[in-house]
Amino acid sequence: LAELIAWLGITQIREHAPGQLPDVAVLDLPDIDSIASEHRAKVDALLPRVDAVAWVVDPQKYGDDVAHTAYLREWGPRIGRQIVVLNRADLLSAADAARVRDDLRARLRSDGLAEATVAITRGRDGTPGIVELRRWLDAGVEAKRIVVGRLATSARDAARELARHADVAEGAVSPLVDPARRERALDDVARGALAIVDIRGLGRQAVAATRLAARPRGAGPLGHLTSAIYRLTGRARAAADPAGYLRRWRSRGPLAPSLEPLRALLQSVLPSVPVALRGRVAELSTPAIVERRLAEAIDRTVALEGADFRAPTSIVWSVIGFGQYLVTALLIFAALWFASLFVLHQPVTGSLDVAIVGPVPAPVALLAAVLLAGYLLALALRMHAGWLGRRWARRIGALITRDVRARVREAVLLPLEELDAAREQLTRALRAMNEDCG
Repeated sequence: LAELIAWLGITQIREHAPGQLPDVAVLDLPDIDSIASEHRAKVDALLPRVDAVAWVVDPQKYGDDVAHTAYLREWGPRIGRQIVVLNRADLLSAADAARVRDDLRARLRSDGLAEATVAITRGRDGTPGIVELRRWLDAGVEAKRIVVGRLATSARDAARELARHADVAEGAVSPLVDPARRERALDDVARGALAIVDIRGLGRQAVAATRLAARPRGAGPLGHLTSAIYRLTGRARAAADPAGYLRRWRSRGPLAPSLEPLRALLQSVLPSVPVALRGRVAELSTPAIVERRLAEAIDRTVALEGADFRAPTSIVWSVIGFGQYLVTALLIFAALWFASLFVLHQPVTGSLDVAIVGPVPAPVALLAAVLLAGYLLALALRMHAGWLGRRWARRIGALITRDVRARVREAVLLPLEELDAAREQLTRALRAMNEDCG
């Protein structure tokens, strides 16, 4: 009874001699007519939790209005087993005790408790004085024992029947599908689903989106113009939109071929599955059902990841952009200087000796050097933005791969794992019941 007493919140316990109703805990609740509100609150909290109630009254206060109005009329119809005890009957003669009992029964009938049992106790008489109450307690214990025994027998029979249908015994239960084969099928299905999502194509889109974001800051005066042209012509939407590319995964092919490894696995193990579970396992191998679940899982993943797509940025782009502005200024100067060679009459200019080529006018050399510097800066911008984009793409690809694998397991293999867990739980319950019977 220790767990029951702890659940009821009882802290003060008195144990009686062995053999005295060993399966019974009698709770002495506070007086229901007490002026202390916490006493009635304690009674109200415990009444719904007990098996039976003995309402104890005495010859002086058996007609108390609080007992009848607040408890017997309200709680009496809701309690399955109860008795009203007329205590301290030793203060009355036998005839007076009988008259009080009759009056108490009349009051109980007015309370709606016509079938309530009324027992008389005489505490001063010792054990003989509580014979009626003891007989009621014994009958209640025996009735509960019979009910519990019937329930336990029914539960054991139901568990054995359920175990027979689930093909489980007291020993170890083998999984419906071999875990190693199940993991290989999961890998194959996830690989096929990721091929449809196209992580590599997503990486190219991420690199292009990063380079597009880098142009306005790192491409010099023409960066904004080229970015605007890229967007107006639709190339940005087609080649530099990783979030949109991810959302359009359905347009790249059906999921049915990627589910073939799972279908083949479940079909191969179906003959060894218990008959009662074959319908549930066969449902998991139905292409349309599994494809719908997997498609919904991928949609949840791409919606979650696509909402957070933000192309990376870097201060390096601003440094390269400043260099491009200098290159543009030098390019304009070199172009004007080169044009002056054709406008001015016999302009004075130096030259540089270049191997194989020979003397090269200084304006031409400056123009070539500026163009080379602009190209190198553009190449540096492209390489740095591409490096950032590829790193970003790898991170996005890893997140999507992880989520898709988790969603595939949740949508496809979790029902199998739940069936195995239920069969294992049934085995443990069957083993425990057999041990209790032994």
